[in-house]
Amino acid sequence: MRRSPTRPDRGPDEADVHGPPALSPERTPRPAFQLSRRLVGVSRWPLGLLTAIYAVSLSDQYLFSSVVPFIKHDFHLSDTRIGVLGSAFLITATLGTVPFGAMVDRLRRTRVIAWGALAWGFALLANGLAGGYLTLLTARAALGVTQPAAGPASQSLLADYYPVDQRSKVMSVYQCGQLLAFFLIPLGAVMATAWGWRSAFYFFALPGFVVAVLAWRLTEPARGAQDRTHAQRRITGAPLPAPAQDDPRISARGAYREILGCPTYTFALVSTGIGGFFFGGIGVWTVTFLTRYHRLSVPQASAAVSLFALGGLVGALGSGYFADRLVHAGRPAARVLVAGASRLLCAPLMFIAFAVPNIVVMLTVFTVGAALIIAPLPVLNAAIADVLHPNLRGRGVALYTVAKSLCEGTSPIAFGFLADRIGLRAAFLVLIPLVAVAGAILLVFGTAHYGRDRARALAAMAPEGSASGSFEPPADVRVLGSAAPAADAPDRPELLKLTGVDFSYGQIQVLFDLNLSLISGGCHVLLGRNGVGKTTLLSCIAGLKDPQSGQIWFRGGEISGVPPEQRSRMGVSLIVGGKATFPSLSLRDNLWMGAYSFSRDRRLVQERFDAVLDVFPVLRRRLAQTAGTLSGGEQQMMALGRALMSGPELLLVDELSMGLAPHIVEEIIRVVGEIVSFGTTVLVVEQSLEVALRIADDILYMDRVGIRDLGSPGRDTASEIAALMLGASA
Repeated sequence: MRRSPTRPDRGPDEADVHGPPALSPERTPRPAFQLSRRLVGVSRWPLGLLTAIYAVSLSDQYLFSSVVPFIKHDFHLSDTRIGVLGSAFLITATLGTVPFGAMVDRLRRTRVIAWGALAWGFALLANGLAGGYLTLLTARAALGVTQPAAGPASQSLLADYYPVDQRSKVMSVYQCGQLLAFFLIPLGAVMATAWGWRSAFYFFALPGFVVAVLAWRLTEPARGAQDRTHAQRRITGAPLPAPAQDDPRISARGAYREILGCPTYTFALVSTGIGGFFFGGIGVWTVTFLTRYHRLSVPQASAAVSLFALGGLVGALGSGYFADRLVHAGRPAARVLVAGASRLLCAPLMFIAFAVPNIVVMLTVFTVGAALIIAPLPVLNAAIADVLHPNLRGRGVALYTVAKSLCEGTSPIAFGFLADRIGLRAAFLVLIPLVAVAGAILLVFGTAHYGRDRARALAAMAPEGSASGSFEPPADVRVLGSAAPAADAPDRPELLKLTGVDFSYGQIQVLFDLNLSLISGGCHVLLGRNGVGKTTLLSCIAGLKDPQSGQIWFRGGEISGVPPEQRSRMGVSLIVGGKATFPSLSLRDNLWMGAYSFSRDRRLVQERFDAVLDVFPVLRRRLAQTAGTLSGGEQQMMALGRALMSGPELLLVDELSMGLAPHIVEEIIRVVGEIVSFGTTVLVVEQSLEVALRIADDILYMDRVGIRDLGSPGRDTASEIAALMLGASA
């Protein structure tokens, strides 16, 4: 891209002459974390499918408990033999988790899930075909071997499918798969009663084959891509490149030494293990507790326990969103913090639930406590993904699952032992304090180490040759906001990208599968006939309107669904045509509003304020005047000044010169050159062809077909644009 002939190139030091360095976008504090109203990065399909696979893989655990009476009757089994069937599944599932974790770190994860789901389906069919106790025992053991395939692989995939900013929410949705499987208990019981227990196994096996095919078709994401993008997004316009040597074939000893050498992971493991000694007994002993102390029948008690799943559903979804809000508010360790606080608060609630004699109070408090029991699970899964290298996540999740399963499997025995000696209620009350201990471990130790462990994991993902943990951009990647000569345009990073954007006002579609790519630096002018959607396009980029479909990327990260106030903090500012003032506020207050996102940095705010007045000296005499009483030109200057106060990397201007006097237009043209020299990329919608040609480094033309790049203004540009406007050219 070359400069317009009417605005000469500036030397590398001229920015200091024409504009104070305080207005450089590089000095603007940027948030490291964004909240979004919806999932971005890829479609919801991988999350939905992996959640369904999780529910399917756990469905047999709930199905088996509902058909046990029928199996016991048909095979004339004792309670001991029934217990052995359950133990066979648990033992093989625990043992199978570790090798599956290693496979996840070495092989294509989508294939691991697909083959595991296929084997799970055949094993469940074998359960239904069992002709005797030994064949059923063998089938239960085989089912246990295949069951762990989904967990480690799914969590590793989700960490690479979706942005780090949304990892807690994604894991929250995924955790719902466990609770959805809980609601399959009545279905299994109905089928076993109507058509025999074998029919239930046959029916439940079918989803395993379906999800196996669907998992095979999933795209395998690059390991660690989302973490590298998140780490580098604030520095360059592209994700951090993958390391040149990223070999997952680390030795088993080295892998587990690295995993256990991460304090955040270790404390999460210890916390979950300690809490598991209480959590594992709830599912086994709560029904007995309700029948024994509250005089409920078994069906009534079973129905009451379903409140655990409802509370857990709320806890799983709520914790992810709450943790993300805390991270956005400036608490990087919020995922560990929410998990620890949930467990700490859960202890007194559960103590009340199992101590009070009133059944209504008990079930109410129990439901709230259930939400706090489930709440730590998704956010801890997200935190573990944060602090472990992508090539270690499979084994890390596997080891975590094994420890959790062993402790929860031991819990019913501990409850029974204590119940025989001091009573079941006392057993609950004695073990509940373990939950508080588990929460305190996370709050005291987990949060203290999270920041260092996260930085260490990101440093390990940096490409060779970069400073560990510093994330300095490679030499061939230009830092956003740096002023570069036009000849370097091909080497500049892509700042903004739109793909397949559609937008409609009701039944009237305005944007049709729109694509746009904008490199950083310079002034880009968007021309087009009235009504083609230029203003709508700027509103979609700024977040004032949400496209019905398509994606919007800024500085290497997708911002679709990110609210407009957060886009402003990220560096996207919009000057709306004809509506760019707060008319009841003074000019001074209007300017200060531009710095609201970093208002605590009083020094930078004052520097920017003084610098804006240096760019627009005419405004100095009007600071106390109400904005609504300013002239049109002064209002436009004030709007540009307020935008500069925010230090944008991308400034969107709708109708730059509309309604302004010629001498004001000349001043605005000068200011646009100043803004570009500060390192801000400008995208202007302009109707005046003369103004467009004078300010543009790049001309874009928009019509119903899309946006075409006409390049830098030249001798024939005006006639070409006129022909397009008049419809004389395609």
